[in-house]
Amino acid sequence: MEKRRILTGILLVVIGIFVTSNIYTLIPLYPEIGKAMGIPAKEAGYGSTAFTLFYACGLLLCGPLSDRAGRKKVMVAGLFLSAFTTFFVSLAQNPAQLYLFRGLQGFTLASFAPAAFSYSFELFRDRERPFWLALINAGFLCAGLLGQIAGFALADYGGWTSVYLFFSIAYGILAFLSVSLLPPSSFFGNKEGISRILREMALLLKNRTLAQCYALVSTLLFSFVAFYEALGYVLPASSEKFFQVRALGLAGAFLSLFTGIFIRRVSATRTLLAGISLSGSAAVMLLFSETAFSVGLVSVFFVSGISLLIPTVIHLIGNKSGPMRGKALSLYSFLLMAGAALGSLAAAMFPYKIVLFFIVLLFAADFLIARNLR
Repeated sequence: MEKRRILTGILLVVIGIFVTSNIYTLIPLYPEIGKAMGIPAKEAGYGSTAFTLFYACGLLLCGPLSDRAGRKKVMVAGLFLSAFTTFFVSLAQNPAQLYLFRGLQGFTLASFAPAAFSYSFELFRDRERPFWLALINAGFLCAGLLGQIAGFALADYGGWTSVYLFFSIAYGILAFLSVSLLPPSSFFGNKEGISRILREMALLLKNRTLAQCYALVSTLLFSFVAFYEALGYVLPASSEKFFQVRALGLAGAFLSLFTGIFIRRVSATRTLLAGISLSGSAAVMLLFSETAFSVGLVSVFFVSGISLLIPTVIHLIGNKSGPMRGKALSLYSFLLMAGAALGSLAAAMFPYKIVLFFIVLLFAADFLIARNLR
């Protein structure tokens, strides 16, 4: 049984990386798609906007759906559907089709995260659960770089459509592996109506601890995405320096692997405060970092703090939400991605230094919230 849990954890991490990578695969393809469809590269970028919006909506719905149908069923069905919707993206011939198919792709891929988090709470024991949650989230953060690298490499080999043909096949393979390798969930589903599900999700916000956690959640990917996208306007996203800086910074994601140790030894609240202090201090230092090397070096600490915060917040929400865990983690995932979308918007609207100043203010507010967490 121990070996099967380890195999299950590895499979969840791999699926998480492949799922999250597609948030970013389109970014390096904007110029090529724009040229192929006869539109400006900026308009090709609306495909990422469509993906993010539908992905966020899917996250909000798939947690309650996993409560009703079961975790494994939702993950497996979502992967099979994602194989088809990702294939459709490769068939897009015009902007309207690109936006539609990317939106559908985002919606089906959203089936993974909330179901997988709830599944982890049911499958893994208390001592090992933080490790696997942290590893899944480290994969999510690393996918920000890996997705863009995959987009570049595959498009260079066979054109932009080959990117989505590759991921379509990968999702199909992962779906079949999930059918055979993932153990049954201990959750047997319930038959709640949609109106009751929505009422219960609203009630989650009346729980003070959960509301405080959700306030923290909304700032985490906002800070991560806003920093890197704003940096991309200073160092072009296709440049070698940008990838070097991002690769160096993402090394900090592996601090998340020690989240379980920190939580057991110093408590979840103190782990939150440590993560906020680390990222907040790094954001202040980034304001005064002028070279690509210094930015990359400081970003290690910035990402380390965020990678520590995300699994800790998941741990708190999962433990505090009880039988409504699926709904609670679905709302968590939605707010996390909503923050990412707002971060992208802020990076496009404001200069790099102003974005960093916003991030510093957010972490200062997060510190006050965490200090009063109950």
